[in-house]
Amino acid sequence: MGFVSEVLKDVNGLQWYYIIGIFIFIALFILIVYKTIRTPKADLLKYKNAILEDENKTQTPLNNSNE
Repeated sequence: MGFVSEVLKDVNGLQWYYIIGIFIFIALFILIVYKTIRTPKADLLKYKNAILEDENKTQTPLNNSNE
């Protein structure tokens, strides 16, 4: 890391990339928290139970050809 620090220390305006990166991270974090809080509880319960639901409910079971 020392080599990278030495090379980049002479670059003017490099701190703006850090500032923009942190701003984008904070904005996305706030957006995700806002959308999570604003999601209706019914939708969250639907998402939670989706893993337990059988996605092949309407399809007929496959016939076992080894019988």
